[in-house]
Amino acid sequence: QMLTSNHYLRLKLLPKIPSELSIRQSLHRALLDSFGTTGGSIHLDVLWVSDDGSETVVRVNPRRVSSKNVLAAATSSASPKFQLVKESPFLPSLLSAEPTFCSLR
Repeated sequence: QMLTSNHYLRLKLLPKIPSELSIRQSLHRALLDSFGTTGGSIHLDVLWVSDDGSETVVRVNPRRVSSKNVLAAATSSASPKFQLVKESPFLPSLLSAEPTFCSLR
């Protein structure tokens, strides 16, 4: 089955990084450390960085790399530390940081 849609990761950053370029470089280093030259050549799009630099949203193209591989590399990074807040193939669903549940009553 060919994956055609993008996948999105909302990540918390410790320490905070307000610069999109610094976040991209940190993710690149984590991919390079985890998967070598092949991992380091993976392109990611940093779509959003919170005003205080505590969170970011990254777009992953599943035709080029699995979002699970990106997540594994990012969360294994010692500094900065990336922590998954939420992931989804549907970007607007990342607006809510907390899972929402509906009642069927």
